Amino acid sequence: MAKNFAKAPRKDNFLTALPQACIDDSDIASRCKFNFSYLETNQIGQSFVDWNTMAGNSKLVKLMDKLKDFTREPLSHWTQKRSKKEKKGGRGKRQSYLEIYGEFPTRSAFKHPAHVPEDVLWGRFRIDNDTRLAGFVLPEKYKFSQDKSANAYCTNTFYIVFLDENHAFYLT
Repeated sequence: MAKNFAKAPRKDNFLTALPQACIDDSDIASRCKFNFSYLETNQIGQSFVDWNTMAGNSKLVKLMDKLKDFTREPLSHWTQKRSKKEKKGGRGKRQSYLEIYGEFPTRSAFKHPAHVPEDVLWGRFRIDNDTRLAGFVLPEKYKFSQDKSANAYCTNTFYIVFLDENHAFYLT
């Protein structure tokens, strides 16, 4: 007698585990990216080691959790999305998670690193009450452009330059 595999649980488990989407049907192109290749740790900012060895919950773990959330949406989403109100003692002003300033701030504890192009748009990502990722994005004029090697520029990437635990990138 032949076995009936129509209701076999292994078959159902196998079929439900197969990918259901393809690149063309996904939102992968709209998701933002983070690039750490410009990270500068020789100024007053912190390094990954610093953020990993802090007392309590590691800031590095918190950063990775935030990046996972941030990368589900395009950068434009985070310029519109407002954070929760600051904790007691703060001004209570709701800020966007991503703020693009344009030029490097004139009032900053940091200096513009020589290895970062001069014509980028500087900004910051808000991680928590005081912690920021300071960096830059490419101007929109590069949206559909390519470099000399025919590599496409990405205006949906945030290039992290400073890990700013003490909110010192843009002094108010």
